[in-house]
Amino acid sequence: MRAVRKHIGLRVRQWLFNSAPLLTLAAFSVCVVLLFPYDETLRKFDMPKAGTVSKETVIAPFTFDVIRTPDELERERKRAMDQVLLVMDYDSSAVAESARKTAELEAAVGNIVNPKAPDTLKEAGWMQLSRELSGKAVETLHRRPALFEEAKRQIDEIMGHGVSATLFYATSDELSERRLRFNTNFESAQQYSKRYVNLLRDGVESTVAVADLPVKEAAMELAAAQLRRERLDDAALNTVYELIHVCVRPTVRVNNRVTSDRRRAAADQVPAVSGKVIKDTEIVRKHQEVTPEIAQRLQSLYAAMERMEGSVEKRRANAAYAGRVILLLITLCFLAFYIGKYSPVITANPKRLIALCVVVLLQIAVVRLGTQYLPLLFRAREVSAAMPEYLIPITMGALLCTILFGMRVSVIVSLFVGIYFAVAVGFNHYFFLYTFLNSVVAAFLNHRIRYRWQFFRAIPPMTLVCVAIIAVWQMVGWRFGVTFLVNAACAFVGIVASVFMAMVLSPFFERVFDITTDMTLIELSDMNHPILKKLSIQAAGTYNHCVLVGNLAESAAEAIGANALLARVASYYHDIGKIDKPDYFVENCLGDKNRHNKLSPTMSALIICSHVKEGVELAKKYKLPKIIQDIIMQHHGDSSVSFFYEKALEQDPHKQVQEKDFRYPGPIPQTREAAIIMLADSVEAASRSLSTSSPKLLRELVKKIIRNKFLASQLDGCNLTLRDLNDITEGFMPILQGIFHSRIEYPNK
Repeated sequence: MRAVRKHIGLRVRQWLFNSAPLLTLAAFSVCVVLLFPYDETLRKFDMPKAGTVSKETVIAPFTFDVIRTPDELERERKRAMDQVLLVMDYDSSAVAESARKTAELEAAVGNIVNPKAPDTLKEAGWMQLSRELSGKAVETLHRRPALFEEAKRQIDEIMGHGVSATLFYATSDELSERRLRFNTNFESAQQYSKRYVNLLRDGVESTVAVADLPVKEAAMELAAAQLRRERLDDAALNTVYELIHVCVRPTVRVNNRVTSDRRRAAADQVPAVSGKVIKDTEIVRKHQEVTPEIAQRLQSLYAAMERMEGSVEKRRANAAYAGRVILLLITLCFLAFYIGKYSPVITANPKRLIALCVVVLLQIAVVRLGTQYLPLLFRAREVSAAMPEYLIPITMGALLCTILFGMRVSVIVSLFVGIYFAVAVGFNHYFFLYTFLNSVVAAFLNHRIRYRWQFFRAIPPMTLVCVAIIAVWQMVGWRFGVTFLVNAACAFVGIVASVFMAMVLSPFFERVFDITTDMTLIELSDMNHPILKKLSIQAAGTYNHCVLVGNLAESAAEAIGANALLARVASYYHDIGKIDKPDYFVENCLGDKNRHNKLSPTMSALIICSHVKEGVELAKKYKLPKIIQDIIMQHHGDSSVSFFYEKALEQDPHKQVQEKDFRYPGPIPQTREAAIIMLADSVEAASRSLSTSSPKLLRELVKKIIRNKFLASQLDGCNLTLRDLNDITEGFMPILQGIFHSRIEYPNK
């Protein structure tokens, strides 16, 4: 049963290890969904009344319409109706009636004047004239019938311009003044304060000034003034005036039906809403007095929330949220595919994969909190010119990724963070460009950082890039001055915050997730490190050997584009396992004294091979990074200790010696740096056996060692190519020639 449980546990651990990338991606997706801003469709809050103090700050969760109160809606409809111009009709029949009346009076005068007319016609003419005109006017017309021509001219002019049947007045005082002025009651009077009316004449509508449509009395007053200018005598003036008064008819009348229809239409067109409140806008602040306008907005919000509860709007909001999340998850899958394809080192190491996810989630959380709370801070301090998004440390993730995982990973993470930021703030393409460009610049400026003070060196160029982007965007919107300066200052604060957070968090990730950065390697390259100090004292030969191997490995790593700093620093520590038994290694022996002379070949091989295991244990004790521990374990691979193996074969006549007893525990090198250190270690040790420093012999020695390691399958675990091996040879040569350079012989004195 115990064996079964052990087998099941082993299978479960193996499955978890193999499924680590998928499980990590699933967990990361869940975290992204939880961190994505969700628009709540209904949020209950206390409804304060106008005149009271609000107990909480209310932010608009979505864009909604401000509904008018019934009284306000009625006022707006009345105002809309008052804005409609009065509609009037032009009565063409009144012109014909006026012409007919004028003709009748002229005919009556003609009958009186005509001596050949019968007495009956003359009597009828006198009677008609006496009914319409005064006796004096009739006598004047009898004597001067030519006055009809002047009267007809004035009548035609008055009727042509139009005569209103209704007196329009703006105030009661104006009506009283008109009544006194014209000595008439004006039964058809209407209060109308506008200066224009719409006139319908022969099917064509035009806008006419009210002053151009006088009532009959005003039109006659204008005619009398003109007649006086023509120097008529009083009798003729009064007679023509009476003819005008009798013949003129109102030609323009108010069309109440059309006017009413238009006013009703204008009232119906008045919207029931008075405006909109944009999403994330502050409606009322805590402890603020609630004005009627604020109360109206709160009531409108509450009504909108009640409508959205279980309605199409809520389903639409959920669909929009789901769409944005799906878009983000598609981008996340692309990110995972890219890292799996081009950075397999991360996906193969669960710790590194989790560290990458934590960095991205941390950056997303910073963006999420910044977009949610920084606008509230600005709004509370009534800062309207600045954009709070500039304060968010958006480049922190890019800085951490480029330090922990490299430039390539940092760029793809910057793309994902930029897309998240843009989608979270409403598909804002500017903030995508701002985030992506600044993150890429930050990654480029810090991907070779070795000392922690170099973080601050990158702040000025990062600030310059941010200010340039902001300036271009401000130029597009033509917004300069205080707005630009405030936003530039906010961007500088965001950059400083990003750098500070990256500087503080990088040691945490290095320690927790066992990631070795160049900064850690620089710290480990200090020769005063306790373990190196101990090595230099107890095993001076091994110490010198490690330094030379470091120089060789660094030169070769630079030749093939590997991590030269890692190769050099790991070389310093690759043989620290020799500290406990330094005398058993030839580089530490003095003279001809050799402890292996008294040991069997098997025991000697066991001691030699044990320095790998002891070196790993010592590295763990001093908490050296895992990558250096792996190089210590791999720097001999599973090669054999050939000297003692051959010696054992000579001493064993029955050939019972097993080669596996003379092999290092391995494994073979898994990285290019580990393979370079293996080759450098062998080259440095073998080169000491040469009696000459000829470059040709050195090159042949190096090629031979590399060829033997290659044929022994010691380089199968790393991705070194044949060209890399040739470049490694060329990288070793300058260092070897420097070590074994010839010197002149100084003469004895």
